[in-house]
Amino acid sequence: GLMKKTTWMVAVAAAVLPTLVVAESVDLSVVGTIIPTSCIPAFAGGGTVDLRKISAATLNKTTQTLLPTHDISLHINCDAEASVEVSVRDNRTATKLPGINDGAGNNDPALFYGLGEINGIRIGGFALRHGRPEADGAPQTLMTRTLAAPAWQLPASPLVGNAPALYSWGSGVAAGPVAARHHGFPMSLLPIIGPSNALPITSEIPLDGSVTFEMFYL
Repeated sequence: GLMKKTTWMVAVAAAVLPTLVVAESVDLSVVGTIIPTSCIPAFAGGGTVDLRKISAATLNKTTQTLLPTHDISLHINCDAEASVEVSVRDNRTATKLPGINDGAGNNDPALFYGLGEINGIRIGGFALRHGRPEADGAPQTLMTRTLAAPAWQLPASPLVGNAPALYSWGSGVAAGPVAARHHGFPMSLLPIIGPSNALPITSEIPLDGSVTFEMFYL
C-alpha cells in the first residue's frame, strides 16, 4: 500500500511540472534622472506657527471655534530655472477632529490637518487656504494632480489637501508647471478648535500640529 501511494505522488508531481515551464515573465526597469539644479524650500518667517495662549473662555462650548488665520508662505529658491511640485503630509493625522470645517462650507477630511490630542481627546485641526502662487515675480495659476491621475487640473477647493494631492503652478493646466528660479506659494493657516465642552480645560492644553511639505522636481 505504501509503495503505491509514493508512486501516485510522483505521478501527480510529474503531471504538474510541465505547466511550471510556461511561466510568464515581466521586466522591471529602473529609471530616473540626475539633474544639476538644486532647489531649497523654506517658509517665510520660519517653520513654526505659534498660536500663543488661547483663553478657554473665548472658545465656543458646543460648536467649533475658528481662530484668526496666520499667513504662511512657502518659498522655493533654485540655483537654475526648474519646475517643481509640492505635497503636504500630516504627521498628526490620527488627531484630526472629525466634522470640522473652514467656516465656508468645506469639510472634506482630506483638506484638514491634526492639531494634537489630550487624554485621547482630539483638540481640533487646521486648514491651509491657498493664495496666488508666483514664479520669478509673475503671478501663476495654481494646479493640482495625483500620480494616479497625472493630468493637471484646477483645484476644486480653496484649501490645500493632504498627500497624495500634488500642487504646482504655471500659466494654465494645458501648459503645466512653469520653470523658474524663485517660486512663492502663499497660504493662510486656519486653526480650528473643537467644542470646548469636550476638552479637559481645567489645565493648559498644548496644541501640536505638524505637517511635512515635500518638494519634487519635474
